[in-house]
Amino acid sequence: METKESKEKDSGQPSKEEAEEGSSGQQAESEHADTEDTLEYYRDLVEKAESVAKLDDWSYVSMELDNIGHRWDEGPQYTNTDLEEEGNELFEKFQQICDDFEERRKKHYEELNKKKQQNLERKKELLDELREIVEKEQWKAENKVKRIKKEWDKITLLPKDKGDDLDEEYQKLLSTFDEHKVDYFASRAQREEENLQGKLLILDKMEELAESIDSEDENWKEIHNRFKDLNRQWKKIGKVPKEKRGEVWGRYKDAQDKYNNRKYEYDEIFRKKYDKHLGKKNQLIKEAEELTEFDDIAKASSKVNKLHRRWKKAGNLPQKKENELWKRFKKATDAFNKKKSENIDLVKQQEEEHYQQKLKLIEEAEEVKETDDFKRGHDKMQSLMKKWKEIGPAPHKKSEEIWQQFKGAMDYFYDRRREHRRKEKERQKENLEEKEKIVEQLRELGDHEDPIEAVDEAKKLQKEFKDIGYVPIKQKNTIWKKYRKACDVIYDRYRAAKRGEKSVPAGKKGRMDPEIRSKIRNKQKQVGKLEKQVKELEQEVIQFKETRTYFSARSEEGNALQQEIEDKIENAENELEEKKDKLEDIRDEIEDLKEQGRKDRESEEQEDRETEEESDAESEESADTSNKDG
Repeated sequence: METKESKEKDSGQPSKEEAEEGSSGQQAESEHADTEDTLEYYRDLVEKAESVAKLDDWSYVSMELDNIGHRWDEGPQYTNTDLEEEGNELFEKFQQICDDFEERRKKHYEELNKKKQQNLERKKELLDELREIVEKEQWKAENKVKRIKKEWDKITLLPKDKGDDLDEEYQKLLSTFDEHKVDYFASRAQREEENLQGKLLILDKMEELAESIDSEDENWKEIHNRFKDLNRQWKKIGKVPKEKRGEVWGRYKDAQDKYNNRKYEYDEIFRKKYDKHLGKKNQLIKEAEELTEFDDIAKASSKVNKLHRRWKKAGNLPQKKENELWKRFKKATDAFNKKKSENIDLVKQQEEEHYQQKLKLIEEAEEVKETDDFKRGHDKMQSLMKKWKEIGPAPHKKSEEIWQQFKGAMDYFYDRRREHRRKEKERQKENLEEKEKIVEQLRELGDHEDPIEAVDEAKKLQKEFKDIGYVPIKQKNTIWKKYRKACDVIYDRYRAAKRGEKSVPAGKKGRMDPEIRSKIRNKQKQVGKLEKQVKELEQEVIQFKETRTYFSARSEEGNALQQEIEDKIENAENELEEKKDKLEDIRDEIEDLKEQGRKDRESEEQEDRETEEESDAESEESADTSNKDG
């Protein structure tokens, strides 16, 4: 017997179980397809929201996001709970997009409101400026008002209901300004026409004055004052009409040139001054033009600033010539600066070379600073300073550091030298006291009862005086005068005593050995030469002391120059004292020669007297014999 199942099988129809199983599979496939379509729907909404949220059209974006939100709410439901989690993630992403946009929109409107408030404040400031112009009646401030109008019109965004009152006041002020501006410009045009007539009148006088100069005998002071007064009047007069300015200015420059040309032709003082200034400035231009030929660009660059400083001190020329020369000078310095900028790497290399050279000078200064030969040390330090200045600039970052090192070595040396001089001055004070004592002894010898013996004593004291050594510079002349005065008294009494010692017979006076007389004349020539040298040295010392007063101790260079002058003063005064000592020695030698001549003459006179006495005796004896014979 066939069963139902075998019949279904045989008939080719699916069994019940197979039919149920097939129906279940078809339903699952349909549900899966529905879920994928739903997710794709929401993915599209998220993608569209992302795209729209990037725009800056705030109203449009808000509306579009609202529409997308509405479509989201009306969208299909999930039929598969397993995929609901992904759907929730899509919704959270959409919500974040909306939140981010709202935050961005909020920030935008905050910035917009802030900008509106700033615009409002700026309009208030512009209104204040315009109000001040009107209240102060500054009717010629047209450019300022134009600027205010231009900026006012650009400001459009303002807080709601905040700009109407400002605009109303602005228009009133602007109308007031425009009304008065017309009157002002009419008045200004009239003034400019009056100014034109005034300047033309002055130009006539300038041209007439220049034409009148035709002789070297002019009263230049009066002419200068007249022309200066005309220039003063010219500058005092205001503007002329714009269309006449070029013509008037051209006549003014021509009048200036004509005046200066006439002065150059006839005024010798002006011509010398002009040529002097012209020569200086042409020399500066030449030096500036030569800068581009320097291989050491870094060193040349340090000369540019010096040239500019020298240009300012070179004196002024008539304006036309001054402008012409300045253009040439500036062109030359600009050419060098261009070369420097094009070779900046080379400049850095040269500055480094200068740096190394200056380090060597620092080493030399460190060696010299301990020397006790202060004269040689001073000369060496000055030589190093000169080399330092000639080397050229070092890198800027290192320049101050090495200068302080170099200056430190110099300061150390000169501090030691000052201490040495301080001690030397103390010794000189002691020497002065010793010389004062000798001068007092010489004064006492001036009253000695035996003038000849006084000279012998004085010579010993004179030697002691000369052997003592230097005294303070300020006291040198004073003690020397005291010394000479005391010595003069002694030797005057000595000469007077010698003259009155013997009565020389007539015809015998003044007789002296020719050799001694020749020596005396030679010595007197030396005295004359030394006296001339002494006067020259005294004048030199005075000049050095005057020069010293021009220096101040406010700079290192000023200190060095002042110290150099002090050294010259000291050297000159030392040489002066030596010359005076030598002069005194020669005078003493002359006195000794004269004394020797007097002694020789007295000896000769004594012999003559003895011969005369013998002759007289013989004559008397002969007379007696004759008498006896008689």
